[in-house]
Amino acid sequence: MGDLTAAFSSMGPTAKAAFLANIAHFATIAARESYAPSDAHPNRDYHHPDAIILRDANNFVHRVTGYIPHVLYKSEGHGQDASVMAMVLEYFQERGIERHLAGWLERANTPC
Repeated sequence: MGDLTAAFSSMGPTAKAAFLANIAHFATIAARESYAPSDAHPNRDYHHPDAIILRDANNFVHRVTGYIPHVLYKSEGHGQDASVMAMVLEYFQERGIERHLAGWLERANTPC
């Protein structure tokens, strides 16, 4: 966790925003577990249809995207990077998808 937070905190605003955008995008993909079959899509095999999964995903995406303006305007408070990274790591670990984080940090910090 400390290595991820240190890497995130050392990045510039654009790289941080790009990393957070990747996080938010991937969270919307993970949230698809919450879908239930419908008349329009009766043959979809959803593993765990659950409104709580969708609510939690929406809250997570809300918090991540809410931090992007702070990053871009450089208005982060003391300790906010660590708090956001702890939230991100917990969310991704709970879903077994934390393996993506280090690569996204590296890619976001690579100049175009």
